[in-house]
Amino acid sequence: MQEAVARPTIRPWLRPLYFILGTAFLVIGIVGVFLPLIPTTGPLLLAAFLFARSSERMHRWLVKHPRFGRFISDFQNGRGIPMRTKVIAVASMSAAFIYSIGWVLPNLPWRAAMVLIWAWAAWYVLHLPTAPAD
Repeated sequence: MQEAVARPTIRPWLRPLYFILGTAFLVIGIVGVFLPLIPTTGPLLLAAFLFARSSERMHRWLVKHPRFGRFISDFQNGRGIPMRTKVIAVASMSAAFIYSIGWVLPNLPWRAAMVLIWAWAAWYVLHLPTAPAD
């Protein structure tokens, strides 16, 4: 038996915008599978969120996808993300932030802001529920 998903009430004019954004984040997530410093999990979760508000068909496809579906449905059902995914996310985030702080950002206030953003993002990922190992 298939469980019914309660769709939030969305203004009709927002649906095309959510669909376009969902598609963009889906592309970013897919690119992240192949490029090491591009994230995968976050953009795919955001794409699922946006598709849930714009396209039932795309949301269902993404949640049932053989490669990405388990992570998305686990997250949406409150089961969290696997520890391996957390470690990879924090490590790749840290590498990108270290590069930005060390070589891209020109002055101390921007660097301090980036450190705060990194600390919050790492804290958030590490405090998500951890899915049990297979």
